[in-house]
Amino acid sequence: MRIARPRVLFIAPTLPALTGNGLAMRMGVFAEALTRWADVDLAVVPVAGGGVENTPFLQCLDLRLSRVPWDRRPDTHYTLLSRVADPAARLQTFRAYGKPSIASALTVRVAENIRDLAGERRYDLVHIGRSYMIPLARFLPETTPMTLDLDEDDRASFASRAAVARRSGDCFLADWLDQEGHACDGLIAAMAGRLQRAFAASVRECENLARRHPEVRFETVPNAVKIPRHAPRIEDGRSILFVGSLGYEPNADSIQWFARTIMPRLRARFGRCRLTIAGANPPSAVRALARHPDIRVLGFVDDLTEVYRRASLLIAPMQAGGGTRIKVLEAAAFGVPTVASPQAAAGLFTPRRPWGWICRRPSDFVTACADALSNPRERDRRGKLGYRSVTRQYSREVVVPRLAALLHECCG
Repeated sequence: MRIARPRVLFIAPTLPALTGNGLAMRMGVFAEALTRWADVDLAVVPVAGGGVENTPFLQCLDLRLSRVPWDRRPDTHYTLLSRVADPAARLQTFRAYGKPSIASALTVRVAENIRDLAGERRYDLVHIGRSYMIPLARFLPETTPMTLDLDEDDRASFASRAAVARRSGDCFLADWLDQEGHACDGLIAAMAGRLQRAFAASVRECENLARRHPEVRFETVPNAVKIPRHAPRIEDGRSILFVGSLGYEPNADSIQWFARTIMPRLRARFGRCRLTIAGANPPSAVRALARHPDIRVLGFVDDLTEVYRRASLLIAPMQAGGGTRIKVLEAAAFGVPTVASPQAAAGLFTPRRPWGWICRRPSDFVTACADALSNPRERDRRGKLGYRSVTRQYSREVVVPRLAALLHECCG
C-alpha cells in the first residue's frame, strides 16, 4: 500500500530545466528537491520567458504540470501609468504602484486562476519562485505554509544596474531601476508573516536580506549544476566563450562591451582569437557582432557540451546584476576556467581560491585573457581547481538533498 505523500504547489516564472537558462536551472533544482518527498503540482506563469510544455526532465520528476491561463497583458493600473507623459510624474506613479514592472502581467485574474487550481486540492506547502511572483499567492489560504526562493537580492541587483545607468547619465532610468528593487523588497515585506523560510543563492545576499527583513528566516541555497561525464577537451588555445541569457540587459550590455572594447586590444596583444556568444534572445545589437569574422552568435543552444569542450576560457564581464553566475559554475563543471568581473565572481572564486581570473579594469581583462590563452598549463590548473570546487559545493548531487530536507521541514 502506497503511503500518501505531502502535496506541494510550486509557482514558477519559467519552466524548470536541467540545463539552459540559468533561472530555469535554479527552478529545476527546487523542482527536483520537492519531488524527493512530495507530490508536486507545478504552476508555470512564464513572465521570465519560455514555453510551458512537459519536457523529459519534468516527466522524469513525475510532477503534474498545470498551464495557468495568462494573456501577458499588464494590469490596468500599469497600463495607465506607462502612458503618463511627464517622466517625473510617471516615476511617482510607479512608486505608488507598489509592484515591479515584471509583475504587472500577474493580474487579479491570474491570481484567481491560481486560487482555483489550489482550490481543487489541499496543499501542505506552497513554494514560490522569485519575489515578483508573490502577487499570485494573494488568494491562497493563509494557513498554508509558504516558502520563497528569491535566487538573488533583487533590491541590490537593481541598485547595481541603477548605478550603471547613473554613471552613463540616465538619471530617470536609474531612479526607475531603484524603484524596481524597492518594489520587490516591498512584496517580501508584505509576505513576511506567511513565510516559513526564504532562500537566496549567496551568503552575502542572505545576510543583507535578513538585515532588512529580520522576521524572515533566510537560508543560503547555492546555484547547482549537473556534473557531466568526463570527456576530453578539444580547445585550441584561441577560443573565448560567453554564455548567458541575452534577453537580460546586463548580459547583453556586458558582451557588447567586451566585443567592442576588449577584443580589439586583445588581438593587438595576443593575436587572432575567436569569441563565441551563446544565449537565448540576443538583441539586434548583439546579433550585429557576428559581422566580425572572429565572432559567432549562436543564440539558444539546447546542449552546450560541445561548446564548452571547445572553449579555452569563459568570460563573465557583467558589471551589474545579482545572484551567483550559474554559467560560471557550469563552465567549471567542464573544466573551463573563467575571466570574470568582481560582480560575476562574487561568492564563487577569489584570489585565494583562484579557479578564475578577477578583473576590475579593461586593461585587467586584456591581460588576463592574453595570459590565459598563452599559458595552457595555467588554464588547465585553474580549470581543475574549478572542477573540484564545483563538484564539492555546487553539484546537484550535493545541493538537492540538503534543499529537500530544508523544504520538508517547512511542510505543514
